[in-house]
Amino acid sequence: MEPEVTSSPDSSMVIKLTLDAFTAEKLLVTKPRTLPAATFCALLIEQALDRPTTLAERTEGSEASTSSLLENTNKEKHLLTAVSDKKKRKRPAYSDEFLAFWGAYQSTSHKSNSQSKNKAFEQWKVALQEESPERLVEAARRAVQAINHAKVHDEWVAHLPDAYRWLRDERYSVFLENHQSTGPRVIDGITVID
Repeated sequence: MEPEVTSSPDSSMVIKLTLDAFTAEKLLVTKPRTLPAATFCALLIEQALDRPTTLAERTEGSEASTSSLLENTNKEKHLLTAVSDKKKRKRPAYSDEFLAFWGAYQSTSHKSNSQSKNKAFEQWKVALQEESPERLVEAARRAVQAINHAKVHDEWVAHLPDAYRWLRDERYSVFLENHQSTGPRVIDGITVID
């Protein structure tokens, strides 16, 4: 492994290393997929230079120091994957009532494109303090029925917002009211049909 040193115009040093097949294979096996080999080698060299060593350790076989560097890199790689595994989101356990609500709410194509199930579930739990799950599911069904009815009769109808906002803003309350038609009424000689 004879380094060939040249300088570049930007005052950095270019070093060409020739590795034996065993060391090169070991290097490529431990190298993260996201890094080019040259960058990985530069990181290994930087780690070796930052680590306090004695002169005796530096003059020992280069193969032993390379393998210890590779072992340290493997340990760091495992630590990085362990940290990234912890950051993965855990999906909440949705209740059956919420899944019934979600299915009813999502059954219309006339809704906002951005639907967050997790946020809706969190808001669902808040809405349960005011209403029962059955009534919320019924409100969602009625909202979808109202939209379908309007579409069939070529009437304009607004899109349903995402389920999170629909629950947060208590838009379900309109669909839970008992609107009963009283039939035609006469007001000042004019017949009004509700």
